[in-house]
Amino acid sequence: MAYLDKARKEDLKLLAEELNLNVGDNMKISDLSKLITTHPDYDEDFSKNQLTIIIEDRKLREQQEMVLKQQEFEKEKERLDREFQLEKLRLENERLKGLTSTPEAKNVGHLARECPKNTRKTPPHNARSNIITAKGTELESTKEVVTARVSIPVSVPINTRNGIDDLQLVDIKWDKRP
Repeated sequence: MAYLDKARKEDLKLLAEELNLNVGDNMKISDLSKLITTHPDYDEDFSKNQLTIIIEDRKLREQQEMVLKQQEFEKEKERLDREFQLEKLRLENERLKGLTSTPEAKNVGHLARECPKNTRKTPPHNARSNIITAKGTELESTKEVVTARVSIPVSVPINTRNGIDDLQLVDIKWDKRP
């Protein structure tokens, strides 16, 4: 009879129902134990075995529910991880599109190909040295190369016509995005 005291209320209700006893919704564990043990057809060994089976079935159900919840959790975690990775790829794609779709980015490649072709190795005989001022910053120029403080060296050929240098203003914009 001590085995009944260790059981859960739901297990005792199921045992009483299997023994065809009238079970009320408001019955306490002690009431259920008394109802089972005072029944005229009460057999302790049979009741003990039935209760053991009921408890094992409940534990098995709980374990299966736990496994299902764990699987659902893992699926949700994988889904969220895939969404996160996809969003990272989308953002990276947008960032790269932004870098290559700007006119400045296209001009950089053009300049990299064209500048070496158009640069003179030796200055013309009648080239002059000048000092060039751009936006308040003094830049140096020699007969060969006009040099500005930029991150890439830029050389501009000097063409002379009628003794005056033809100067071309080349505006280089560089947008450094992280």
